Amino acid sequence: MADDKIKIRNSKQLSKRKSYQIVTTLHEGAVAMAGETVFQEKSFKALNTVIQEEFAAINQWIAARGGIVGHLKSFLATTGQTAMISTTGDQVSCRLQPAAADGSNGVLVSIALIVFAIPPNDLEVRLIDLFEQLECAQKKGESHDQ
Repeated sequence: MADDKIKIRNSKQLSKRKSYQIVTTLHEGAVAMAGETVFQEKSFKALNTVIQEEFAAINQWIAARGGIVGHLKSFLATTGQTAMISTTGDQVSCRLQPAAADGSNGVLVSIALIVFAIPPNDLEVRLIDLFEQLECAQKKGESHDQ
């Protein structure tokens, strides 16, 4: 039986892994990794744009390293709207849907990556980098669309 535990010795990476609730599973040659957080006062549109652009970049990054994208998927939810962003290694698609108003200011962002032939630690660094880019996204009110 293979060792399914990911060993991380970098304390900075461990801290970020915890703050973004990153969980990694190894299954039949695939690395399945997921993370989730809520961004307060961030523009839903800006977060959506960053994720779509980064999914396209991650597709290229994986291909350049000889890996295979199984599926990259993200779910965003805020008051009045949701988005499902996904790719299987080619085009990135986004489906927007209305949602019930819940009165929150935050945007829930869940991201799941299923990838073959890429070391788990490398993929985790890339996922943490994506979350850090989302931290820098526009705040509500900084653009015309929220």
